Amino acid sequence: MVSRILMHVGPSVGNVNVLSASTVPNIGFASPEFNHAMKYALEEYAKITGADSSYTPFILPGGGTVAMESTVSFLEKGSRVLIVSNGAFGDRWEKILSRYPVEFKVLRASAGNVVPVSQVKAEVQDEHYDAVTLTHVETSTGARIPLKEMAYAIRPHVGLIIVDGVASVGGERLNAADWNIDICLTASQKALGAQTGAGLLVASEKAVSRLEGGSISSYFLDLRNWLPIMNAFLSGKGGYFATPPVGTIFSLKKSFELIEMETLERRLERHRICSDAFRKGVKEMGLEIVAVEGARSNTVTGVYLEGIKIQEFLDRSMQGGVEFAAGVHEQIKDRYFRVGHMGWIEPANIIQALRVMENSIISLGGSAGKDAALAAKAVFEKSLPLV
Repeated sequence: MVSRILMHVGPSVGNVNVLSASTVPNIGFASPEFNHAMKYALEEYAKITGADSSYTPFILPGGGTVAMESTVSFLEKGSRVLIVSNGAFGDRWEKILSRYPVEFKVLRASAGNVVPVSQVKAEVQDEHYDAVTLTHVETSTGARIPLKEMAYAIRPHVGLIIVDGVASVGGERLNAADWNIDICLTASQKALGAQTGAGLLVASEKAVSRLEGGSISSYFLDLRNWLPIMNAFLSGKGGYFATPPVGTIFSLKKSFELIEMETLERRLERHRICSDAFRKGVKEMGLEIVAVEGARSNTVTGVYLEGIKIQEFLDRSMQGGVEFAAGVHEQIKDRYFRVGHMGWIEPANIIQALRVMENSIISLGGSAGKDAALAAKAVFEKSLPLV
């Protein structure tokens, strides 16, 4: 059997220490060990998002979509929400909010593009919105918004700024407190590199104060039920509302320990270098990238592949030892595939991915240059010993 690396968009490349940490035997959620792990994970998540002590962190059973839908807890009947969507996962906000008694408007960008800051600013200046949802990195295309600029531009005009950081937290720079972001959410298996099974978010003091009113949220995702539990863990005690993902919490603890050892700055730089090297290799193959120049993330890249059936390419690549992700953006889903270079990504993973891409394309009758790996290596050689 060919040894495989996971270059999917989440979960992505694993770390054996992080993965094995989730297999703790005979330790339950009422144990001192779990209380310590949960407290540490909550505190470190707040730290990695740039939240200060006025923010409250939450870790919920589930994933990114659970974290997204839990933010309905901050809304009330008749709330007006502006959805800024740059792809399939920005559109998910519309599907979520359509289940609740709120009003919303969607600003959309075409595939690979992002809604301009100026357009969002003009919209919130002209109309009142209780909340705006922003997707930092759009997982369906790899497009990244200028989050700091966007937050500064709209902050004076909106109630809450809610950021989907599912494909960015741990791989892109984020400073929730400094940028006046109210809510930032993610999933355990993305750039944090832990096991699947948890949705994470931090909420500002302003946002948490909204929980004092009535709720339109569902029972399980109502953060009013989770707030006292999170505060209990933060104070060093335990708590229970629903069964937490025990193994995932221990996995997150180990992930945060390793991030602290590496330092966040070096981790962000490693992501930047690996993404740059990968895209240099893609260019050398003569392939086009989905996200436009200036909006390309350090965690996900969409790659156009013309003249070859995408599923055949994905199958051939998996046989070659690398698992990529299919495209999901409705406008272009049959024309591209996605690559996750996040979490525990290393230069060797990038080199292997490019070689497998070349071999798969050529074996399926396509055309691809043979110097992609060399182009990537040149980037790494300039950057060592940073990676």
